[in-house]
Amino acid sequence: MLANLDNEVHFKKVFTNVEVFTAFVKDVLGIDIHIDKVETEKLLPSKVSSIKFRMDLFAEDKDQRTVVEIQKVDYDYTYDRFTHYFSSNLVDVQRSSRTYEYAKDVYVIVVVTSAYKVSDKNGVLIKDDVLVTDINPRTLNGELREMYNHKMVILNTTHVTPETPAAIKDWLDLIIESKKNPENPKINTSKPAIVKAVELGQTDNIDPEEVAEAKIEEMRKEAVARIETDTRKETDKLRISQALKQGRLSKNEIAELFETSLDEIEKIEKEMNQ
Repeated sequence: MLANLDNEVHFKKVFTNVEVFTAFVKDVLGIDIHIDKVETEKLLPSKVSSIKFRMDLFAEDKDQRTVVEIQKVDYDYTYDRFTHYFSSNLVDVQRSSRTYEYAKDVYVIVVVTSAYKVSDKNGVLIKDDVLVTDINPRTLNGELREMYNHKMVILNTTHVTPETPAAIKDWLDLIIESKKNPENPKINTSKPAIVKAVELGQTDNIDPEEVAEAKIEEMRKEAVARIETDTRKETDKLRISQALKQGRLSKNEIAELFETSLDEIEKIEKEMNQ
């Protein structure tokens, strides 16, 4: 049986393998990296960021001067937090240079394994399988001027579609199937790195210490999920109330925007009028 890769313990066990890590990076970023190890829980220097955070998975190709970080997210982070990871890594490599040049190429891959509510600046929910952020400038006509390779890619397992690039979909399917169909996962076994990931992720290959740690992680996730759900409900209720007061959207439009029922919208409206 395939262990649940939504669990951080199992995810790290699989993706710290050099073969799996490099193949995943190749399929997502389109680059080849040559590394001999993958670090976990790496801390950036305090001089870089006043916010202390750990990088889930970190690897550096010193010959190619390339840094790749992978973050697995299983609850409702915001885009602001994703960009903090990315920006902090950029500052770190710039800090080590004599000038403002970047000493290394920085890549961040964020793997989101649960539904999250990220909205654009107009408040519209974003539902995309892959989002890419870079720091290259563009002209007023929208023409890209490629100056840097730095890139952050956000992968969302909850919004995979038939149009998702096949190379990326193979890995997202692996994570999804590990949660939904662990006994008979429908995955691309023609890809050697996927087969290796499945081998590493077999429950028979998990030692007692890892099992105990994984159970603690599941308890943490359940607690966080309850808090996140309660907080989100209160936040959404407030935003729905504001939308009703503004009167710019119909009740059906508000229900669709907040992914809830028309009955719930009318219930909130009734409470407002009491």
